[in-house]
Amino acid sequence: MRAALNALAVVAPDWLSNLVGNDWFDRYSKPVEESRLPKGTEARNVMAETIGQDGMRILEAIYDNPNTQLWLREIPAIKNLRITWTHQYWINNGQLNLRSHKDLPPAGLRSNSPYDTEARYGNKRHTTWMGYKVHLTETCDKNQVHLITNVQTTEAHLADVDQTNSIHQSLADKELLPSEHLVDAGYVDGNLLVESQQKHDLELIGPVRDNVSWQSKNPDAYDLSRFKINWKNQQAICPQGVKSTKKWTLHKDKWDNTVITIKFPRKACRECQFRHLCTRSKTEPREITLRPKDEHLAIVKRRKQQETKEWLKQYNKRAGVEGTISQGVRAFGLRSARYVGLDKVHLQHILTATAMNLVRLFAWFEGVPLAKTRVSSFAKLAPD
Repeated sequence: MRAALNALAVVAPDWLSNLVGNDWFDRYSKPVEESRLPKGTEARNVMAETIGQDGMRILEAIYDNPNTQLWLREIPAIKNLRITWTHQYWINNGQLNLRSHKDLPPAGLRSNSPYDTEARYGNKRHTTWMGYKVHLTETCDKNQVHLITNVQTTEAHLADVDQTNSIHQSLADKELLPSEHLVDAGYVDGNLLVESQQKHDLELIGPVRDNVSWQSKNPDAYDLSRFKINWKNQQAICPQGVKSTKKWTLHKDKWDNTVITIKFPRKACRECQFRHLCTRSKTEPREITLRPKDEHLAIVKRRKQQETKEWLKQYNKRAGVEGTISQGVRAFGLRSARYVGLDKVHLQHILTATAMNLVRLFAWFEGVPLAKTRVSSFAKLAPD
């Protein structure tokens, strides 16, 4: 709202002055900050409704008044105001209402800044930010200079796992695909383990998520690993020897992964004396969910691998990219977007990565060794 008013104040000051009331200057003359907002949910909702009505007054004057000059509709801040009001408010019988959080569009569709409409909210564990996300790929050969080979910039809300394929394709286009790609757990899934090998002859090395079902946390319970899967006959056998029903159901889960739902006979499950180890449902039979064969087997294999010392030693190389991110953030301002829009921010990231590579090459030719991971004085006292 402030951005729209400031834009109108520049291009149509007389028109705007005749439209607004004196109380508007109290509400919109100063930047919106947490300390200036009213206390309590109810008071803030009242303020949001007041702002909504003010915004509607602007929009109606521009879009509904035939005497208003049409070029006002082309002002970017006005276009953004109109879209934002559609996302945040709804009208019922002529009454403007603030949408509840459940009724808001998905985060990827909402514009959160009037100054950069492509910026989105991102969240990783306990960190929340607004802007973009950068994905870096670097070499990690022993006794060689470590160089950044790929930079990908995305909107902040997009999941890491959805970027793995495009990162591999970008590396392939530049003929820089490695034979092994060490990645964070967020970039790994069953289909990616399979596709990386089939499409790029590349081994994706990263941990897959553990089985988090309640059965997996009880050594006596029947988790997925206790079931025998006959892929050819499309049948599963439970630990008590009961065969699943004949029909396998293929569908998409909420993450758009292809999964197979397998059910067991209702009567057999109800009469089973080990039911308490299998399901918490009082009446329904046990169901298990699988990925397609190749993906399922890849996930099972990786879960076994990542428990071995050999795999952990191999994967430990990935920790080096944390130092790269730290260097980019602390020495090159990687985390501060200097420009507006995804394309320009991506260009900034590419230039930053280029500068980092130049610094690393200079250090390499000068014989400067790689820095070692810092260990605190107290940690050094720990027994081996």
